[in-house]
Amino acid sequence: MRSSGYYVVNDSKPVRQKSELADSGPAGPVLLTKMATTQGVDIAATEVYHDDKTPYRSAVTRLFSCIYALIIVVLGIVLATANVLTGRERTHYYYLEAFQIYLYFLSLVFLLYVQGCLLWGIKSSRYEYNIRYSFRRSKSGSPDRDTEEKLTDIEKIRECSPFPDDSLRGRLTLPAEGTVAHVGEGINFYLRLGAIAFSIATVILDGFHISSYFENGTSDKCRSHIFLVVYSLHIVFVFVQTFFIFKNHRLLINKHKAMVRFGLMHLVATNICVWIISTVSEASDSYKRQEYHARVNRSDLSATTQQTVITTPVYRSCYAAITLARIASPYLFPCIIQYSLIAAGILFHMYQNVGVTIKQRWPSHASFTSSVPAGTTNVDCDKANKGLFLGLLIGVVTVIAIATFFVFNARLTDTGTAIQIFYITEISLLGITLIGVSIGYGRLARLKFTETRDISLPGFLLIIALFGTYVYYAFVALAIAFNFRSYGLIGILALACTAVALVEITIQAAFIFDGLRRCSGCEAHIANKPGRAIVTFLLVCNLALSAVYVFEVTKTTVAPIHKTFYGILAWNVITHICHPLIIFFRFHSSVCFSDIWFLPYQREKAP
Repeated sequence: MRSSGYYVVNDSKPVRQKSELADSGPAGPVLLTKMATTQGVDIAATEVYHDDKTPYRSAVTRLFSCIYALIIVVLGIVLATANVLTGRERTHYYYLEAFQIYLYFLSLVFLLYVQGCLLWGIKSSRYEYNIRYSFRRSKSGSPDRDTEEKLTDIEKIRECSPFPDDSLRGRLTLPAEGTVAHVGEGINFYLRLGAIAFSIATVILDGFHISSYFENGTSDKCRSHIFLVVYSLHIVFVFVQTFFIFKNHRLLINKHKAMVRFGLMHLVATNICVWIISTVSEASDSYKRQEYHARVNRSDLSATTQQTVITTPVYRSCYAAITLARIASPYLFPCIIQYSLIAAGILFHMYQNVGVTIKQRWPSHASFTSSVPAGTTNVDCDKANKGLFLGLLIGVVTVIAIATFFVFNARLTDTGTAIQIFYITEISLLGITLIGVSIGYGRLARLKFTETRDISLPGFLLIIALFGTYVYYAFVALAIAFNFRSYGLIGILALACTAVALVEITIQAAFIFDGLRRCSGCEAHIANKPGRAIVTFLLVCNLALSAVYVFEVTKTTVAPIHKTFYGILAWNVITHICHPLIIFFRFHSSVCFSDIWFLPYQREKAP
């Protein structure tokens, strides 16, 4: 059986129908499961089941690993919530900190085990035997010089390969039983680059938290005794995990599968727990600080009205100190959520690839001219220059507008001018992006729509971010609808900004899902690349909008329309849950546009 593509088998799927069985060999029937096509690869059969208990054992390990992850996430929710509801100043119960230490320590043990035991000596992305070769002969009947050079290269590959020579001449299973290989479906480079950027911001915030322990003389009472251990372990965990997912995102593991599945699900649950604990803790800390300052302001106002002199402080609270971590937290805290979301998504993708094998067969004839491995791309900026420079212009104007907002907010007694500038900037960006999406939708509609491209990890991450964005704007729209008249021009601008944002994110999400399924139907599409300049422009615009939304918390502090409507506690909960997802929606939209920048201008691969 031969075609263009590759087949994989998941070791947990049993054979149920005769139609699923290919030609049986001496070892028994062969199970075939179709997956995405890879250029230049001939297909062979996949793994043979020798033991009827193997699928059952695999299903059981998957079940219990998922249950274990569910228990971990539930414990994270319960312990974080209980810590906030029952916690008192300078009173510590240590159960949340102990739980975090367990999560980080076990995660580090697993990551070091995989890196030190499973991946020791394995080079990244070296087992891609997907190049087509044809042995052209000269008129005399002997191979020509180019063929001899290619044969020499093949011999070098054989010498470096850990697989038997027969597997290269016939069928090559990657990874073989008891081995690992970097041959799985890769994760978008810019998404992994974003994980690195967000991990750096996460580590910086953790460092600020550690430094806050020494900023205030009473920190030893305001913080638990194992406070430094928790943040130090988290820094190490983030560094090691980021290195692991960036380097091994294409990893297929066919060794110690039960242990690996539990380890990967523990990592997924750990990142979700970091997301939950950070959100709950930051929302609680922000609420208590605002409540403290509100009480102090009310006391000062009462004292001024009664013309009394207060010689001693009214409150001596842990929330009175202004530390570096508290100043930076509104801007760096969303990075923790975004990093955890990306890491959990990539790790779950790796979890799905445990026990999956790819079996390739060398073709008997092919062309030496097609010697570029599948998956490599020739990146050029053809048909994208106009969109790039126009997008950079929009980015520069956005930075100037944000700087102007902070200058006016700091120097003017009336902050109305500053907030009007911010709203006008946001409305302008959203309006320009909406126009760009509409034009891009029309131009990419010329390309062929295909259903063969599955939207896996990027689509799921975009849906999660889109959900949080809709929730946030629904709360904002409700608050503004009942209060915009009381705030005059600012209320009108806020209402207009919310309406434009809801329309823009809806059309943009539809455009992204549609664009990821487009491909070129003829040579004219490949040459003209319709819509590439617009896609480049939208990519930069979404990066500019993500920078604007980083300062969204500052805007809502200056214009407290929403806080007045919902109250301090409710608004803090809403912003800390939804605001990071709004930033992530813009960043991940840029990542998806980077895929649309390339994929639609390629030919549809044969099924």
